[in-house]
Amino acid sequence: MDMMFKIIYFQKTMKLSISDAFYDMFLPGVKRILNLLTISSLLIALTAFFQTLGGYILLDLSPNYGICTAAFLITFSMYSANKLTDIEEDAINRPDRIDFLEGKKEIILFLTIYTLILSVLIVYSIEWTALSILFLPFIANCVYSIRLHPALPRLKDIPFAKNIVVGLSWALGCTLMPVFTSDFGPDKCVILPTASVIYLMLVKDFINSTLCDVKDINGDRESGVQTIPVILGAKKTRRILLALNCTLLPLLILVQGSIFLIYSLLIFIEYIFVLGFSESSRPAVVEFFIDGEWLIICLLLHVLGLAG
Repeated sequence: MDMMFKIIYFQKTMKLSISDAFYDMFLPGVKRILNLLTISSLLIALTAFFQTLGGYILLDLSPNYGICTAAFLITFSMYSANKLTDIEEDAINRPDRIDFLEGKKEIILFLTIYTLILSVLIVYSIEWTALSILFLPFIANCVYSIRLHPALPRLKDIPFAKNIVVGLSWALGCTLMPVFTSDFGPDKCVILPTASVIYLMLVKDFINSTLCDVKDINGDRESGVQTIPVILGAKKTRRILLALNCTLLPLLILVQGSIFLIYSLLIFIEYIFVLGFSESSRPAVVEFFIDGEWLIICLLLHVLGLAG
């Protein structure tokens, strides 16, 4: 009986998702910090900073931290505005966000406007032509979230369109901002490397946004939101995401040296995300890893000496 108990216990332990195992290691105080980062827009804004920094690293360019800061600010502005417009969905999927917004709506609205203006001023002072790229995710976010006509659905309510718009806006913004704000030698061709980084980020951001939909599948079903996991089911969605991540493997042929190692790491991490996270994973932990992926990766690259 004792041996049987140990076997059953071991099987249950093995079934824990990586998010549950990670979450259980945190002390109560750290859990509160984690929840604050994911409930507010700070973590997703940090992602914009570090994903833009990742664009510089993958393109082998000298980072401009002012541009990375501008990416942080405009992303904070966009996602703070989203929290004010997505109250109905969050009431089911993330009720803790509703509690967070209570009594803070005016402050959040002020910060939304202030950080937007500050991001524009920073980019204008560095390279005014990059303003068009800065506003690309902002425009996409507005089109994505706002119903332009009562008879038309929001892009947010169209499953595949939603994930493609999110992935493409992030990929273009975090890749083209480094390109627009860097000086290239006459012998350096950037078209193929830029296209490769855009595709890499597009696929990763598409997968990550879909994994967030997997996390929210129960709440989305209740509220009638038609996401990819709601339509196809979590299992079939996961298979599609694994196949999509496999399309990144040919990119390894185009790179070498430290960039090859970075590409390999990014692709491998995405496999872990797809296989490790499920609809039963804790929302705060899923968001921490997905939204904080580039933060973790950039810090890891600096520790390993791969970030230049």
